[in-house]
Amino acid sequence: FGSLTHTDKAVREQAIAHNLECIEIGKQLGSRALTVWIGDGSNFPGQLNMTKALERYLESMRVIVAAIPDGWRAFIEHKLYEPALYSTVIADWGTSFICATQLGANVQCLVDLGHHAPTTNIEQIVSRLIQFQRLGGFHFNDSKYGDDDLDTGSVNPFQIFLVFNELVDAELRGAPGFAPAYMLDQSHNVTDPVESLMESAVALQRAYTQALMVDRGGLNSAQDSNDALMANRTLQNAVRMDVEPAIKMARKRNGGAIDPVAVFRESRYRQCKASARPQDLTGKSGIV
Repeated sequence: FGSLTHTDKAVREQAIAHNLECIEIGKQLGSRALTVWIGDGSNFPGQLNMTKALERYLESMRVIVAAIPDGWRAFIEHKLYEPALYSTVIADWGTSFICATQLGANVQCLVDLGHHAPTTNIEQIVSRLIQFQRLGGFHFNDSKYGDDDLDTGSVNPFQIFLVFNELVDAELRGAPGFAPAYMLDQSHNVTDPVESLMESAVALQRAYTQALMVDRGGLNSAQDSNDALMANRTLQNAVRMDVEPAIKMARKRNGGAIDPVAVFRESRYRQCKASARPQDLTGKSGIV
């Protein structure tokens, strides 16, 4: 029945203490931010007083934010549904944004690409959060229906490109307060986690490079003249550009592998470590 928003104050205090412990661990690790996601919500109409639940959330978060060291940021992570299905306390970027403004200048919004309805325009959300200096960062992944947590770019690489198009635009125009944190949040249940992380990193490199190829002058001109076809064509020209040779050349120049997954498999790192480490029989998912 909830954590930071639970009706029982003792439960809320336990959840707060858990976050405070995470901050202490973060200090030892050299962390600079704390991400807070809660699964609090309801499964039945009337089960939860939605106003009181959000008030309890803000009350709990104020204690957590007050404990964050100087120079740190707190990221509020919203999610449309799951585990609760009728309502979620922090269900959308609007609620996240409002709470961030209530909690302080060092509190920002985190965007997980799988935490929205399937038709949501995520790049527009990114644009809004940049505009009002509340974009904390990302949990990159990909999905077909919901919080699938698939490898980044495995389902909709064009959306990843559109997100980076907004990020590159913000960087080039010097958007104030623009310093997003980039993270992966994926569940590797049927793939090798290391290989999936490699593939995701490559997908992000590709999307970023494609976004750098956008003809900004041409795009701005088409937008200002309401030329929808040419504006879209400008983006399509960038995303269709073969950037693989440039990416591979950069890897080689920096001493990296041109094909990371192939080199990883040839190294037999997985097999060597599997023989040295005990097998995990808990059946836990591979969320990283």
